[in-house]
Amino acid sequence: MDKNQYHHPHRASQTAFNERIVMLKTNQKNVHAFEIEKQEPEAVMEFLEKNHALLQYFLIIFKYDIEPEVKAILCKHQLLFLETNRALNGRHIKTMPLKEETDHPKPNHSKTEPKTTIYERHIRSGEEIYSANHLIFLGNIHNGAKIISEGCVSVYGVCEGAIVCFGECLILKEVKSAQIVFQNKIFSLKEIERLLVNKNIKIITKNDDILDIKEVL
Repeated sequence: MDKNQYHHPHRASQTAFNERIVMLKTNQKNVHAFEIEKQEPEAVMEFLEKNHALLQYFLIIFKYDIEPEVKAILCKHQLLFLETNRALNGRHIKTMPLKEETDHPKPNHSKTEPKTTIYERHIRSGEEIYSANHLIFLGNIHNGAKIISEGCVSVYGVCEGAIVCFGECLILKEVKSAQIVFQNKIFSLKEIERLLVNKNIKIITKNDDILDIKEVL
């Protein structure tokens, strides 16, 4: 038999295996995450119970082995989580106040500026909008609606739905929602109360973990 015609079973199976690998379909996704350091389980459980609706949009990373009672709450609300001691690469969201950017503009040529999308209509209950653009809403965000944006979000109507904004600023007018996340920070009830004082336009920025809320009269 010609050696070039010799059928090697191992080589044939390896070729078939390689073909299967080539045909494997994968999807790459950007994931936003909360990292939780080691602390008392009661505090973690209270945080999860209070914010489970908003945490549906995040991967929760525990830097330690979590307790069974904490894991039970995670499973109860079907939250995605990971236990690891590894240091994970990623962008830590940190912005400066708008005033500094205005006085000292620093153009970034390596990153494309997001586009702006304007919604003139109301966003109804059950609608979910995911976008990499800056978003401007001239109508109301109804209760049960969800807005998630990589850019800035401006709502000039009544906001009753959930807002998750990763941009440099969040602009709100009349707020009737307790489900607001800005740059990975979930608004506390005290911070929500600051937005409920009146119907003036409020520009929200963040310096490290400190929220800056300015009213436009």
